[in-house]
Amino acid sequence: MKSAPEAMSANHELPAGKRKLIDAALRLTAGGRSFASLGLRELAREAGLNPNTFYRHFDTLDELAREAVESVSRRLRPMLRRERWLAAHDDAHSVPRRACAAFFAFALENREAFVSALAEYHGTSPVLREAVRANLSDVSAEMADDVVQLEWMPTLARETVDEVCTQIVLQLFHLSAEYLDANAARQQALIAYAERFIVRLFAGSVLLAQQEPGRAAAPMRG
Repeated sequence: MKSAPEAMSANHELPAGKRKLIDAALRLTAGGRSFASLGLRELAREAGLNPNTFYRHFDTLDELAREAVESVSRRLRPMLRRERWLAAHDDAHSVPRRACAAFFAFALENREAFVSALAEYHGTSPVLREAVRANLSDVSAEMADDVVQLEWMPTLARETVDEVCTQIVLQLFHLSAEYLDANAARQQALIAYAERFIVRLFAGSVLLAQQEPGRAAAPMRG
């Protein structure tokens, strides 16, 4: 069994003041407001800090928003990689379901961050749209790395794996909006749906690859 990437254990602790400002911004934007609508005094009051503290950590609100997105991503990505590798060690067929369950559980534990990210994905700020999309791209790139390293889909070209993983991460991200407000039964149904989506997308990609001219059929590895 291959060993899990060392990056999984990376720890990124933020200074207390920076963390308080980020958490305050996420609470204020979780109700549907944009980061751009926040005032520095309002933000400092919510964080329980002096307004001047903001400039010790950030130059602009856009910088704070980018850091908020990246701080969540830095916790999400190693958690997902760890779950994929543990699931692969136990039972390769369990990887999609366990990874989906872990993603949605993380979204639930970080509701305010996900609500804000979902809003900013199509928001008015180009800086924040790019920040959210860039971090989703990082999640999908690491997923593709794991698919390749675990030899889960050895018949697929890396380009195809990258494309499939991008579609999967975007689907999970958008499904998280429903998951956050669903009851327990619906949440389990969403996990099952996401699992089927992943399996079918990879299975279809393998089938298409097998049908390419000059390429012999090869079995999927589970």
